Amino acid sequence: MKKIKLKIISLFLIYILLFSGLSFGGSPKQKFFILQEKNDFYFVQITDTHVMHKMFDRNEISKNRFRSILSYICSFESKPAFIVITGDLTNWGGSWISGALNCLAFTSCFYEKDDQFYADKNYSIPIYTTPGNHDYYFNRNLKNYHRFIENDNRYIVNYSDISLFFMNSGPSYYAELYDWLGNIDGDGLYDCDMQWLESALDNCSYSHKIVLMHHPATNLRGKNGEMHDVIARNREAFIDLCEEYNVDLVLAGHTHYSRVFDSNEYFYDFNNSLNCSLYSTLFVQTDDCKQGVHYRNVSIVGDDVWLEDSVELDFINRFN
Repeated sequence: MKKIKLKIISLFLIYILLFSGLSFGGSPKQKFFILQEKNDFYFVQITDTHVMHKMFDRNEISKNRFRSILSYICSFESKPAFIVITGDLTNWGGSWISGALNCLAFTSCFYEKDDQFYADKNYSIPIYTTPGNHDYYFNRNLKNYHRFIENDNRYIVNYSDISLFFMNSGPSYYAELYDWLGNIDGDGLYDCDMQWLESALDNCSYSHKIVLMHHPATNLRGKNGEMHDVIARNREAFIDLCEEYNVDLVLAGHTHYSRVFDSNEYFYDFNNSLNCSLYSTLFVQTDDCKQGVHYRNVSIVGDDVWLEDSVELDFINRFN
């Protein structure tokens, strides 16, 4: 049955490529499938924006970089349903005044209405966020994040036939010596987080489920077999839970790389797009908006969830 379905999808994509003029790859262009059904839509993931106030970033490069990608996305003829930003929103947040200024620099890039941030002045593209380890710096708390950006550590957003579960994967984990030497794991998910997620998944009646958090649950292993830059607590239990409840995707950032794995740590090196509905849970890392300016589209077309490549915007030539 899957082979027949795959053939149908392949013929459909060939038709699109031949007759619609849709472009995959090359210079940055609007990248998403033609949405033909009423319930078809796409959303955009951005991550690791690391915005700083002009007091700490004199030329406001981080803020301009972030604004450039928002402006670019808002210029698409077919607008995304929403934008998700998976952590490290600021270069440091914490509870100090400097972190408050960084949070305000971040939120100044949005339009606000009824306590909701939007990417556009028409208030049609809402913004949803999760915190990252940098949003805890330098005193390991989220006071400024909660004050200026988002009140909740965990929440659910439902749209069409998809449910999104936003999680907080915690500050940096410093229980082991190597975590002080550049291998920055996340503190991870505590038992109460796991209980919340299991209950939410168990009560979910939507066809598609996506979990979003800053730190990934799986990554490449080093020569010694160790895995770094992932959640430290409940990593394997989280992966099992996602598999049990048929979660389509886990979207994360943190590593500043674009990578996709399954629960068995198989690395998917694909071009253009991947139909996630043909696989078990896929664990996705999306590239950053600090060294480069990246974004990733996720499209829901019919009964399928399509993951697209992480795209890099030519920030220097286009916006400077």
